[in-house]
Amino acid sequence: MRKLMTILATILAVLVLMAGCVWGYLWYSTQQQVEQLVTAAKPFAEISYDGVSVSPAGSIGVKQIKIIPHFVNDVISAGAIQLNAPNILALLNARRQLSQGQLPEALSLSIRQLELPLHGSILGAKPPSPQEQMPFDDLGALGCGPVIHFSGNEWQEMGYNSFINNMDVGYQLDAAHSRIRVHINSNTQEWAGLQLDISFSLNTASTSMMELATSLTSKVASLNAILQDNGYNARRNKYCAAKAGKSINEYITDHVRLVVERLNANGINPGPGLIAAYQHYLTEGQQLTITANPPAPINPAELQYYKAEDVIKLAGLIVKVNDQAVTDLSIDWNATQVARALGVGIQQTPQAEEPETTAAAAPKPVITGASFHPTPINELSQHVGKVAKLQTATGASYRGQLGPITKDIVKITIRKSGGTATLSLRSADITEAQVLY
Repeated sequence: MRKLMTILATILAVLVLMAGCVWGYLWYSTQQQVEQLVTAAKPFAEISYDGVSVSPAGSIGVKQIKIIPHFVNDVISAGAIQLNAPNILALLNARRQLSQGQLPEALSLSIRQLELPLHGSILGAKPPSPQEQMPFDDLGALGCGPVIHFSGNEWQEMGYNSFINNMDVGYQLDAAHSRIRVHINSNTQEWAGLQLDISFSLNTASTSMMELATSLTSKVASLNAILQDNGYNARRNKYCAAKAGKSINEYITDHVRLVVERLNANGINPGPGLIAAYQHYLTEGQQLTITANPPAPINPAELQYYKAEDVIKLAGLIVKVNDQAVTDLSIDWNATQVARALGVGIQQTPQAEEPETTAAAAPKPVITGASFHPTPINELSQHVGKVAKLQTATGASYRGQLGPITKDIVKITIRKSGGTATLSLRSADITEAQVLY
């Protein structure tokens, strides 16, 4: 028995010694790296901190940070900034993986008690000049009497003294299923909170950072966003109602009307259900939830080629206000007007019969004497790689090369201005198909 206890005590001592070595290594290397970052940042900002911390739970961090940027009149402070891994060994292994160009399976960054002054250059900025202002700027200030822009002075009049935020940003890599999940959890005291969980599809199962960087697409596999009102709606409603000389209900009604008019003038036409949901959220606060679970990963950039009602179906979109589902998600938009309002380049809608010389065409086999033949939808999988014409229930027509086809989704690569776009159409929405052979 004494020998057993001696062996156990020896093992425990070795484990404690190893843990101490790991802790010491992480603390020392973190201290060195922080000092290097502080030195490298001197041309841009003065950075000071209280010390470095290492947690056995798998995190390293810096405490009591103060940042004074040279290019803005602000002092940014944070109680702590931490890098987190699932456990201490994973954290130690993450350093090795990163040095070898590999992406760790999971990492996150936590910022605690991030504080910004209301009257600094960041939050207290003056409203943009008429030449710089965009149509969608300051929508939240519409209907607020003479106030056209919210900044430090207005927020202080609402009763705020500072901006204090806690934030977690991280990811989990699922190489086996070629997915990467990104999550953001942000909470600003007495203002609002945001929980965003979004998964992207990958073209490879590799964990090499270089390969992932080249294979990462903008195709969204799932999305869940929760906007939590922490008191901002009530403060703004009371403040703006007083500025406009109206009751709170009258102000909210006027504000919603002005927002809808601004959206309509710039190509976005929300239906009655979405308008009512926005007014409900402003009135009662609490939560606004947006969920998307498309049957197959979709590229948001391709949605401009669909009709609005098709986008809602393809995205599997669900909107809730305080756990009450919005049954009417009808909306319409003019892609050209929206792009102009956002100040981005305008892409032309792909034309089915666009000449070969005006855009890069999707690769297709050369077939002599071929013609289009009506084909049952359930037999399209036999013609992958061939050119097809597809008609949908909404009246939209697409001509292009058939891609991978599943039971529910038909992919077709069509020509568009400047290149090609691969669209994912629901099989149930295709009313007619013709294949060239």
